Amino acid sequence: MLGKKVKALQDAKEKYEYGVLKIQDTQAMVADLEADLKVSSVEVEKIKEVADAQAKTVGAEKEIVDAEAEKANTESAKCAVIATNVAAEMAAVQKDLDAALPAVEKAEAALAGLNVKDFEMLKALNNPPAAVANTFHCVLHLLSGVSPDVPVTKTGKLNVEAPWKASLKLMANPNAFLAVLNGFK
Repeated sequence: MLGKKVKALQDAKEKYEYGVLKIQDTQAMVADLEADLKVSSVEVEKIKEVADAQAKTVGAEKEIVDAEAEKANTESAKCAVIATNVAAEMAAVQKDLDAALPAVEKAEAALAGLNVKDFEMLKALNNPPAAVANTFHCVLHLLSGVSPDVPVTKTGKLNVEAPWKASLKLMANPNAFLAVLNGFK
């Protein structure tokens, strides 16, 4: 269960970090679009003034300016929607991270409380309680593809019929197993 929570929190953290990068990229794009929009708006206004002055001779030019102004307004509306979406997504991601951080800290504190004697005691169990067996099954899943001692399929999924026996093999060297758990991110 701890391993599952740690994995879920790590996934949430990675999603958050990826989301923050995407948000930053989007914010930069929005800023560029707004700058381009300001430049385009100024240019459109200048062209519109010239077209109004020469309206009798250049009626077709006025239609082009109006079309460009409409495009600029459309882009402005799109930029506003993007900025709103970015702000909402950033708030949601921050809320998720804030909710996940206490659980990560709790998991890290629980892991810090483990010692080699705990694993030596667990190795003596031939048929552990269901909660212990489930916890180690989760640990096997978390370490799939990370630890070479965990049997996996070619696609990196856990490949064991007796998870407790595989867990006992991991605990054969309690110091090394504890080091793997402490090094797991």
